Amino acid sequence: MTLSSHLPMRLLAILAMAAAPVTVVLALGYCHDPVEHESERALIHRQDDYVGSAACASCHPDQHASWARTFHRTMTQRAEPQNVVGAFDGRSVELFGQRARPHRDGARFLLDLPTAGDGVRTAEVALAVGSRRYQQYFEKIERPDGECFQRLPLLWHVGAQRWMHLNGVFLEPDDDNWSKHASIWNENCIFCHNTGARPGIVDLTTRADPSRRAYDSHVGELGIACEACHGPGGAHARAQQDPLARYAAHQQGVATDIVHPGKLDHERSTALCGQCHGQRLPSPHERIAAWLQTGPTFRPGNRLVEHVEPLSRDTPSLTEDHPTLFADRFWGDGTARLTAYELQGVTQSPCYARGQLACSSCHVMHGGDPRGMIEDELRGDRACTQCHAAIGNDVAAHTKHAVGSTGSQCLDCHMPRTVFGILSIHRSHRIEVPDPRRDGEAGRPHACTLCHADRTLAWSAQAMDRWWGGGKGRYQAPAQRPDGVALDVPDALASLLAGDAVQRAVYADALGQAGVAVATRDGAALRVALIATLFDAYPSIRYLAAQSLSRLEAEAPAPMRAAIAAFDHTAPAAVREAHSHTLFQEFAAHAAPRFGAASSPIVRADFTPAMDVIVALLNKQSGRVIAIGE
Repeated sequence: MTLSSHLPMRLLAILAMAAAPVTVVLALGYCHDPVEHESERALIHRQDDYVGSAACASCHPDQHASWARTFHRTMTQRAEPQNVVGAFDGRSVELFGQRARPHRDGARFLLDLPTAGDGVRTAEVALAVGSRRYQQYFEKIERPDGECFQRLPLLWHVGAQRWMHLNGVFLEPDDDNWSKHASIWNENCIFCHNTGARPGIVDLTTRADPSRRAYDSHVGELGIACEACHGPGGAHARAQQDPLARYAAHQQGVATDIVHPGKLDHERSTALCGQCHGQRLPSPHERIAAWLQTGPTFRPGNRLVEHVEPLSRDTPSLTEDHPTLFADRFWGDGTARLTAYELQGVTQSPCYARGQLACSSCHVMHGGDPRGMIEDELRGDRACTQCHAAIGNDVAAHTKHAVGSTGSQCLDCHMPRTVFGILSIHRSHRIEVPDPRRDGEAGRPHACTLCHADRTLAWSAQAMDRWWGGGKGRYQAPAQRPDGVALDVPDALASLLAGDAVQRAVYADALGQAGVAVATRDGAALRVALIATLFDAYPSIRYLAAQSLSRLEAEAPAPMRAAIAAFDHTAPAAVREAHSHTLFQEFAAHAAPRFGAASSPIVRADFTPAMDVIVALLNKQSGRVIAIGE
């Protein structure tokens, strides 16, 4: 008997997806959360001894207050005025000639959406997911066998303060299918964006038609709350009702009926974050039926590897039509290149494998800036020098760069920004030493050429070998690039123009960073390469390139700045292309006084683009779409 003979392959793939957004529940407990909406009563009940964060607040008010400041708390919320951050103001949002209109009717948040045949339907938002970088919205779908929550096609981008269509934020080419990302919360988002998830997917083996699938989904609490890290609190809450028990626990310094993350070893401590920040499948895979019905079996304090198998480059694909489903999510050497794989990066790090590194070595759940859960001092070199004290005593002697420069910052070399999230690039959590040969042959962005955008990997190998290899050939250039681009082309330009989707996204973001402008000799090449990237087939890459160009040209002549600000990464192709040609012209018209002479192969002497060279690089791009699991 095989698993695949009983469960549709799509259901197997669900568990490997990065969570998107939503949930439902409040409940019974020692301090009850109020049931404010009659329509939610069927969803609001707790099981498995979960009691909810309100039960923690009376005895732990400071910890409850510090948790309440976090974006974990607001990961999934009901669609109420105090929770919704998007502008439901009646202004239309257009994509591929079709329009949606977000608006309000009192306390109700509505989206008028296009349907087949030029029709319009109105969807009411029931759940909001996220609130830091972006917020997604779900509507409730009533079915004969239970209700589910379906993702709506627009999200609100908090940083850009604008609506965006989901088709324009993932790693994929332009697509006019408005319903492409209409995922079901009950099948994936529930797992990591809530506490105590019970998906309750009914009749897995008999319902081949997903539109008729039945759900009986519940969670212990909306969002990521106390019991996600401390474990179900029922036994603890009952025990602590006795004053003598509370006194004894206080005297002993620990309560045995609840998990204290600070008292776990580094493996079990890391597992608390890794249960969500590490894409995984149940282990063994035959547990998947139980997962989809009663939820994950891992509880805080457990060894995570006894419950799940973290995905890797070698994990077999779950779908025959996409054999590289998981391999695409990693660089050629097995390093993760998408968010939600932080566990894989940490556990691959020597600091974890041969030391005591845990997520809590840098992150803190009850303090620091909620944007990353990091204390200020650990956002810089202190994150590393707290353990590597000798290096901290003379950072420049180790880095060979001036103190305060990008090249002298531990994280930029050992945790470079090489991971794609939704319209943003994040740090790799695999802490390691840069290696030009390894990185080049694996297709990975290299820490040195992420900053020195006009240099080759051979130049990086020579510099590293001179400074850290004793001139003995320890660091070498790659024999070849996976994309076949000649090694004498600057690594950043080759990856931005000829690389695969993640390479292009990483370098589109990198070229706009302040340190790159300082470290790169030919500033004209940066601008021309980014303008060329505005022609990219992937809207998310165009967005990152436009953001970088805006940062680089913050002090450019007014016509150039205005043209950049007017660029819309989701506009029709003809509009975007005409706009990009205008940017080439504006740049060339004012470049000579600013940059002297052009030296890059992609820029002519008159600062116009060398389109023959650029097109030759573009023609080497891989067209394979990378499924990132959102």
